[in-house]
Amino acid sequence: MIELALTHYNALKFVHVLSAVVWVGGACTVQVYAFLATRTNDPLKIASFAGDTEFVGMRIFLPASLILLVSGIFTIHDSVGAWSYSQGWVQFGLVVIALSILVGAGFLGPEAGRIGKATERDGVESPEVQARIRRIFLVSRIELVLLLVVVFDMVVKPGM
Repeated sequence: MIELALTHYNALKFVHVLSAVVWVGGACTVQVYAFLATRTNDPLKIASFAGDTEFVGMRIFLPASLILLVSGIFTIHDSVGAWSYSQGWVQFGLVVIALSILVGAGFLGPEAGRIGKATERDGVESPEVQARIRRIFLVSRIELVLLLVVVFDMVVKPGM
């Protein structure tokens, strides 16, 4: 018989991993749809997708990223010395996750709002609107690659 022990540490680790699955898995899915939307060269479809992505980013990804960060910090504190902030893989993960949160809250979210205003002002087919959408897709793809590197870092724990 398998014995399951739901300790405080395991509960924190579960929340941490679940947040990563929601955030990074969702970001992977969004990138597939972004690729498909841009392949259509349909400005209306691309703009509609960008608007939907802004909604998901601010209401799903941002909270998941914050929960991930906080639960990761508490997991380290609750690990009874197994993990520490002096470990390179922990430092790398914290830096990239903090940067990603800053990029999301400081650029991706606000830029999506600016795209919405430019769309209302100039129309969805405006070269400025389409250029901004393509730029936001590029930045989010770069961010996703960094997040995937963090997932690898968290699993492999280099230097341990």
